[in-house]
Amino acid sequence: MNLMSPVESMMFLAESPGHPMHVAGLQLFDPPQDSGREFVREYYEGLRACDDVQPLFRKRPATLPGGLSAAWSSATDIDLDYHVRHSALPGPGRVRELLELVSRLQSGMLDRHRPLWETHVIEGLADGRFAVYTKIHHGLVDGISTINFLQNSLSADPLDREIRAPWASPIRTDEHTGASSRLQTLASTIKSVPRLGSSTLRLARSALLEQQMTLPFQAPRTMLNVPIGGARRCAAQSWSLQRIKDVKNAAGVSVNDVVLAMCAGALRAYLTDQHALPEKPLVAMVPVSLRTADDAAGGNAVGRCWPIWPRTSMTPLSVWPRSTRPCSRTRRSSPRCPGRRRWRWE
Repeated sequence: MNLMSPVESMMFLAESPGHPMHVAGLQLFDPPQDSGREFVREYYEGLRACDDVQPLFRKRPATLPGGLSAAWSSATDIDLDYHVRHSALPGPGRVRELLELVSRLQSGMLDRHRPLWETHVIEGLADGRFAVYTKIHHGLVDGISTINFLQNSLSADPLDREIRAPWASPIRTDEHTGASSRLQTLASTIKSVPRLGSSTLRLARSALLEQQMTLPFQAPRTMLNVPIGGARRCAAQSWSLQRIKDVKNAAGVSVNDVVLAMCAGALRAYLTDQHALPEKPLVAMVPVSLRTADDAAGGNAVGRCWPIWPRTSMTPLSVWPRSTRPCSRTRRSSPRCPGRRRWRWE
């Protein structure tokens, strides 16, 4: 039994039926051209046969006295019939029916008595594609590490027919064995605490100098700031990545900058159409990955920034500097403490 980090424990303390704490991914695939009608069923059965489950996907919370979830236990036997499921869409098999099913799956909490993940293989799309929906508790992973796990089970070779499951693929974990490793982790964490204070001061100083200190309580209330229940409604939209890169190159910014500007413009247009645009500029909460390029393990390594989105008519070039600088500043100033118990913002 291993103790949870403070961030991991908070993910369970904050969870409720109206606020499930999991992250999820929806993948769409074209079956191989020479595949038969039973390909999706065979793929599903192939996933169920991947029974060499990695340690991260065996974790479940251990309930301590008082009902607190503050430690991890590891399941010895994994019921893949429960964790890996096969569904078929009703007619006419549009993306709309797929998203309605995903909305229902996204609404439910994961069972804490089992390892905290599910994978659903979904067939029945009219165009012949099939989907894989995977959700895993936020106490185990953040969004970036979820993407890493899902990509780790894919191949860029169209002729590669080996079935790889995210839960069975070899991954780099942060498990430690022995008292010496735990003591080294504790020592490195203690040494890192002074850096947390200095980085916070640097962040505050730079924000004050730029007169752009943005705090969440400065945000105006909108029609979207209302209590929510457990139901979820999923929607999807696609854009050409090359088109976004062309804009990025022309403006001398990043892909993330372009996406933030798109979100700002879409939200402003929606609130304007609803005659609900507030008088003050909008303040968004944007997650920022604090992972290094070689950090592919689980856990949570995310920060937050609060960019200001102007309420007036705007062009992307006028929005980018103000809306993205806080995020860049957060990433530069955030400390990365060594060891398993390093600080991970969420």
